[in-house]
Amino acid sequence: MDKLEQLEQQLQDLETKMAFQEDTIEQLNEVITKQDAIIRKMEQRFLLIGEKIQDMENQMPNKGFNPADELPPHY
Repeated sequence: MDKLEQLEQQLQDLETKMAFQEDTIEQLNEVITKQDAIIRKMEQRFLLIGEKIQDMENQMPNKGFNPADELPPHY
């Protein structure tokens, strides 16, 4: 194999590797995009849950109630 054939083979190998890398990058980008959407939905749900918990706490008659302050019935 002469130098020109070696260079052509190296060029083909590099082009093949680059094609696989481009495909891998695209697949990773799709995964990241999906995960970002999931994380954003989860953040919205957590905020909503936090608001609901806060509303429930505000509606409770004994806002300062702490179970640790209560004596068990056998005392």
